[in-house]
Amino acid sequence: MKPVITFALMTLRNLLRRRTIWGISIVILLALFAIGQIPGYGVSNEGRFILDFGLFGLEIGALLLAIGLASNIYPRDREKRTVMPIIAVPLSRGQYLMGRFIGAAIIEAAAMITGCIGLMVILLTNGHSIPADMLPATGLLLIEGWFLLAVVFFFSFWTSPPLNAPLTVLLFIVSQLSVSGFIKLFPQAPDLMRTLRLVLPHMDVFHIKDPIAHGMDIPDLYFLLATLYGLAYTAFMLSMALAVFRNRDLK
Repeated sequence: MKPVITFALMTLRNLLRRRTIWGISIVILLALFAIGQIPGYGVSNEGRFILDFGLFGLEIGALLLAIGLASNIYPRDREKRTVMPIIAVPLSRGQYLMGRFIGAAIIEAAAMITGCIGLMVILLTNGHSIPADMLPATGLLLIEGWFLLAVVFFFSFWTSPPLNAPLTVLLFIVSQLSVSGFIKLFPQAPDLMRTLRLVLPHMDVFHIKDPIAHGMDIPDLYFLLATLYGLAYTAFMLSMALAVFRNRDLK
């Protein structure tokens, strides 16, 4: 485990040097600030608007960060031929993947926590209360971000970075469709589409901004089950990524 942690910290330092990551983080904070500056004109549900769009901004931010963090890691390592000496002696392919993933996941977590704190400040500045489920809701978005990281790593082992982003975005959109909405994509084969929808992840379980914005109480069991679901799917995608990585010829 020590080699993985050491490699994860190395990955963390390398990612923090990239301008892309800081650019995405700044855009997220500016978007949250802009949402807080929209005049409410005395509308009673202004707090709902800020909270709803703020959590949506964090959701999109998790997607952009996942793509920005992970889509170029392996292709860059392979292009510079640094991946071959790394996995030749000090690390196995599984340790390489976990080290890269953990380093990116730490940055994703820091960015989401910072965004959550920024949204709280905006709510308080505009005279609105902070919902009790604000932190758990952000935690679910973070779990979603980690899952998206695993997806991006999976795509990065067999596609190019320009193709990685649209594939991830496509999965992000499709995984939020209902069964009926998914069947409408190809109504000629409803049974096949229904089966595919059951197999694909249901990322809508991580999005609880509407219930929170309307003051609905969410059971603690829901957060627990959604977290376990997200972590299980993240582990599954990482195992799929490792399976593809093990079959890649690095020469």
